This record gives sequence, C-alpha cells and structure tokens, in this order.
Amino acid sequence: MTLSIPHDLPRDRRQGRMVLSICLAAAVLPMTFSGGAIATPALGRAFGVSGPQLLWVVNAFMMVFGALPLIAGALADRIGRRRVFRAGLAGFVASGGLLALAPSLLAIDLLRGLQGLFAAATLAGGTAVLAQMPSDAARRRAFSLIGATFGLGLALGPVIGGWALETAGWRGVFLLPSLLALVSLAAGAGALPESRSPAAAPFDLPGALLFAGLLFSLTAWAILLPARGLASAASLGLLLAMAGFLSAFLAWERRCPAPLFDLTLLEDPAFLGVQALPVATCLGFVSLLVIVPVQLVGAGYSELAAGLVSMALSVPVFLVSMLLARFGTGHRAPLAAAGLVLAAAGLFGLGFASFDGPLLHLVPMLVLIGCGSGLPWGLMDGLAVEVAPREKAGVATGMFSTVRVASEGIVLALASAAYAGLIARVTGAGRETALAIVSGAPVEAALRGGVDTALRWLFWGLAVLTLLCAAVIARRLRGR
Repeated sequence: MTLSIPHDLPRDRRQGRMVLSICLAAAVLPMTFSGGAIATPALGRAFGVSGPQLLWVVNAFMMVFGALPLIAGALADRIGRRRVFRAGLAGFVASGGLLALAPSLLAIDLLRGLQGLFAAATLAGGTAVLAQMPSDAARRRAFSLIGATFGLGLALGPVIGGWALETAGWRGVFLLPSLLALVSLAAGAGALPESRSPAAAPFDLPGALLFAGLLFSLTAWAILLPARGLASAASLGLLLAMAGFLSAFLAWERRCPAPLFDLTLLEDPAFLGVQALPVATCLGFVSLLVIVPVQLVGAGYSELAAGLVSMALSVPVFLVSMLLARFGTGHRAPLAAAGLVLAAAGLFGLGFASFDGPLLHLVPMLVLIGCGSGLPWGLMDGLAVEVAPREKAGVATGMFSTVRVASEGIVLALASAAYAGLIARVTGAGRETALAIVSGAPVEAALRGGVDTALRWLFWGLAVLTLLCAAVIARRLRGR
C-alpha cells in the first residue's frame, strides 16, 4: 500500500478533521434518502402524479447507491481512496444542485439515480480511508462513529426535510443536503491521506458488471413487485435475470485471479452473521423511517410534524450508537441480538397504534424500536472490521457497505410491496389506490380502518422477521 499524507497540519488535528469530514458525509448520505422520502407527497402535488412514479424518487437513489459501493471500493484501492471519496462528494454536491432545478418528475428520478452513484463513491472511498488507520482502537472508534453519524443522518432527514419543505418547497429538500456535503468537502481539505494498493491486480471489470447487474435486477424486481405482481412478465424476467447474473458472477469469481468479491470470507460463519445485521436493522428501523412519516402525511399531518414524530424512532438509534462508540463493550454479539429482540417487541406494540389518533400513542413504541435497533446499529461497523483478517479489511468493509446500503433499498421496496398488497386485500381497493396510499396520498375515511389493519399486519410481520434475524445472528456470532 502506498500512502501520502499532507504535512501542513499537526497529526492529531489532521486525523480529527479527516474523521469529521468522513462522518459528516456519512450523515448527509442517508439524510437525502429519508428526507427525499418525506418530500414524495409534495412532489406528487407539484407534478400531479401518484403511485409508482413517486416511489422512484426514493428507489432510484437506493437502487444505484446499493449496487455500487463494492465496485467503488475496488476502484478506490487502485486509483486512490481519497480521490474516490472527494470525487464522489463533489458529484453529490453538484447533483443536489441540479435536483433543485429539475423541471419534471422524470428528471428528478434520473438525477436521483446519478446522485446514488456519487453517494456510493463517497461511502466506499471514505470507509476505505478509515480502514487504513494504523491504530486498531482508533479504527474501531472511527467505524463506530460512522455508524452513529449514519444513524444521525437518518434521524434528522425527515425533520430537516420537513423544515426545508415548509420554508423552501421541495427544491430545498434536495439543496440542503448538498450544502452540508459541501461543508464536509471543505472540512477534509488537506487532511485526508491518499492511499492505494500499488500491487493490486487489474480491476475485475467482468465481475463488477455481473455484480451490478445482479443487484440492479434484484432491486428493480422488489420495486416493481407492488405495481406488476409476482406473475407478471416483468417480474419473471427480472427473476430469471437475477438467476443468470448470480450464476455467471459466482462462476467468474471462482476462476478470476483477482476477484472483486472475496468468496472465502463467506466461509466464516461470523462474517455471514455480521452481514445479516444491516438486513435486520432495515426491518425494524430503516423501513419505518419512510413508512411512518409518509403514512402520517397521508393521515393529514404536516411533513414537519411527521418528521418530528419519526425522531422518536431515530434519535434513540443515534444516542445508543454514540454511547457505544464512547464507552465500547466487550459483549458486542449478544448485545446486538438482544437489541433486535427489543426492536421486535416495539414493532409488535406498534401494531396496536392508530395513525389517525393522538400521535403520543406512537411515541413509546417508536422509542423502544429505536433503542433496540441502536444496539446492532452502533456495533455492526466495528464487528464488520473485527471479524475479517486485517489484510482483507478493505474488501470486507466494501462487502459490508454493499450489503448495508443494498438491503436498505431492497427491504424498503419489499416492505412497501407487502403493505400495498395488504391494503388491497383488506380494503378491497385497487392496486393503484393501494400504491397511492403507500406513497403518502390522503386516505379516504371509508378506507382508514382497513389501512390501519394492513399496517398492523405489516408491523407484526416485520417483528417476526426481526426475531428470526436475531436468532440467526446470535448463532453465527456465538463465541466472537
């Protein structure tokens, strides 16, 4: 590994600015995801559309963001980790400015995909820089802070998005994160070391294309599922594409001399258990960060009020993550599994709350879900580094980041599909009506009871899946 460090700053100050810059970027990326979600009802009103077109405001960003971190990380090892981080951050700033000027919903959807590309480069480059920190303790602390600030961005996204929406309209929702990303870019100027792997083999382009195709087809299938159904030609075609990409990818990676994806890491049960942690937190935390505020807007509350209520879910995640980063713990695996059990209990209790009643009825269960989710959320970044050999830390964090981001888009899309299907089944409403309700359209009084029942079954289903994940993770991480 070659390493060049700027010498114009004292070492401690330089490292502090480096961590600040990367953590601030890690907060901004999820902020544009959760903040963009709360803007979808306003975008529907502004452009006169509803249903699937609006869902792409979130899904276009998450589909690209989730597919590319591992590829961006592999490129960073070859052309420079700082270079990839700063180029991604600069592109993120520019794409946010273009989104604020977008003339149509189609332009917004396309630009959100482009923004996802830059977000992937930012995340992969930033975590690759941190993975090269020489001190194990400092590196663990930095990755715990990454998890905490990622949660902070998700926490503040709906509130900042709601405030920007009420003060500057939907354009402000996209412009504000770009301004914060610009601050991150400035904070890291002259403080980030450049590093690369000079002995790295040529970039695995076939593997990168096959892997991106696999994740694109999987995410697109999940996104299109509520509108097209399981038996449609589009769904079946995407399932076949997934199978083809997966088979070709595994066959290529096994014989490639310098594979993109280190399949030997998957032979470690603990590494597989860590990969299940972000999926589990998506079930009880990330999916609710979109579903809860959007459904409150559909029930007649303002975007700002909906964002404030969602903080009962997200602020505990941030606070618990910060406490874990500050004090640490020697029992990370059991704590992570116990946190998921708490989150499942909160999801079960949330099923009894109505979204058109007093908002305080939602708060205790959201706080319980947030506190429970905060334990695995604050521990999983450090565990991702800890369970992998030091010499494979870069590829391990890249694989973990890919699973983390990809699972957010996929789990959210599948939860939305399940919710739409439950609404249609319980209320007897058509598919278009169900999709409009999922994207935040006002709910007719005659449908309100059925929508509450659909939400109840959705939350209970997510609770069961979270408990299953907790059992799998506890088994995989036993003794680590």
